[in-house]
Amino acid sequence: MKRIIGFVTICGLLLVGCSHKESNDIMLHDNSLSLGGEVLAKENEWQESEYFTFENLSFIGEPQLLGFTHNKEEKIAASQIGKYGWHFWGESVKSGDFLRIKGTHQLTGKEVELVSNAKLLGPNSGADNHAPTNMTFPIGGMWKLDAYIDGKLFGSVYVKVEN
Repeated sequence: MKRIIGFVTICGLLLVGCSHKESNDIMLHDNSLSLGGEVLAKENEWQESEYFTFENLSFIGEPQLLGFTHNKEEKIAASQIGKYGWHFWGESVKSGDFLRIKGTHQLTGKEVELVSNAKLLGPNSGADNHAPTNMTFPIGGMWKLDAYIDGKLFGSVYVKVEN
């Protein structure tokens, strides 16, 4: 009887040790957080920003603060260059200031600079200032776009990018 209990105990310890090692291997080899429930919880943290229309242009962003030209029916595709006009409302944004857009991918946490040193060109389509830009997203998923004007965070836009 002691042999059976000893054998069962050793087998149990080996199984626990092996399952722990497998779990660590999964976490080490897969930085995309594909651990089932954790992914679903993380995917639900961010919501796509509001779509709005201003002077016959469609935007995604925050009305009366910031947004870039984008129609809800159009898809933003990963790895494709897209032309977008960023628009800003408010007197704190001045012509000649420089815009930088930093994108953060929701699941990977990877940060990329999508726009660097785009000069604000003044009023356009009812906005107090604007900057024409090109952006290319390396992968699909939800992205948080932080808009910095002369190095200061002005606001953020959340956008879904298709693969």
